[in-house]
Amino acid sequence: MNEFTENPYQAFVDAPDAPLLNCPLKCAANVEDDEIRYLWKPYILRGDVTILAAAGGTGKTFALCGIAAELTNGRYPLNPFEKFEPMTVLFISAEDPDFILRERMRRAGADLNRVFIMDATDSMRLKLSDGQGNPRLHDLMQAIESVKPDLVILDPLHAFVGSTVKMTESSAVRPFMQALANLAKQYDCAIVDVAHVNKRPAGANANDAILGATDVVNAARSVLRVIFDETGTDPNRRVLVHTKSNYAAMGQSVAFRIGDDGKLDWIGFSDVTRSDLEAAARSNKALSEHMVSKEADRAAKTLVVERLLALSEEQTEPKRFYSYDTLRGMGISGKADIAPALPSLKEKGVNVLFPETSRRSEGKSKRGIILCKTT
Repeated sequence: MNEFTENPYQAFVDAPDAPLLNCPLKCAANVEDDEIRYLWKPYILRGDVTILAAAGGTGKTFALCGIAAELTNGRYPLNPFEKFEPMTVLFISAEDPDFILRERMRRAGADLNRVFIMDATDSMRLKLSDGQGNPRLHDLMQAIESVKPDLVILDPLHAFVGSTVKMTESSAVRPFMQALANLAKQYDCAIVDVAHVNKRPAGANANDAILGATDVVNAARSVLRVIFDETGTDPNRRVLVHTKSNYAAMGQSVAFRIGDDGKLDWIGFSDVTRSDLEAAARSNKALSEHMVSKEADRAAKTLVVERLLALSEEQTEPKRFYSYDTLRGMGISGKADIAPALPSLKEKGVNVLFPETSRRSEGKSKRGIILCKTT
């Protein structure tokens, strides 16, 4: 073998033996089944990490207190009928004093005997990293050991990782997220990391606005966003939007209200979705404006489906041509109106064809569609 055919990897083959990686390999056939479990399905996982993100002053702490309050009473938000054993909550905050958190929990109806708080004063001593920026979870493990919580809230995460950890670098963040996930699994609890968002539009991905490296979001199995509810006139309404879910379909958004007295009330489900946040950002519209447009599109689609179904039911032949002149008289302008309705029509046994050439109808050459009955 000459210099031109020499194995380029030979240097690695001839290198001195390195210490064996202390990570056992598993044959897939021998991997045991493990159940995906939830604290509040599908929003918060047990044995893993969930991110709850919001802009400052949006009400993320109120939302967490409201969720915690329901769990301490053995029920879920908006679902008082499904009862379970009341849960215990550990709330670690770098921003609020204990009496504020206690009062918010009380007003949300929490069983305060099941809530344990490490407030902004005491949590200053809690460090999740060593001097070199590596994960060090001994302090958090000690707190979890003493309380045995079902839910651990870190508000916010970046306050506890230490100044040596660059939260904007994935290589620095990923070990912390994995270490927290391992800890949650070890103690069979859910860990919710609170994060802030920037003012960057959501664009193609609503989670891109969450501050820090992308691995903050990538390593979390579920992500929640708290936003102001711009779809109504009540400035105290908020919406909890599920923007990431690795193991189940994303849950329906939940609306809540923060009263002037600081009391949180769960209102019901909201039509706002992650897609709405992104679509509004892409079109440079306010969310409320986008939602109005979305509802108008939905109403227009329903009208097209109803009227074309009615036409198909009236026709006796399997296929029939209808000119656009006829359709305009029914409130259907053309192909742009019909296209969004095609999947719904197909589900109901009707296909729509768009001929490339004009048809003779009523003695004239006209453009239009062909309705085909498939059932």
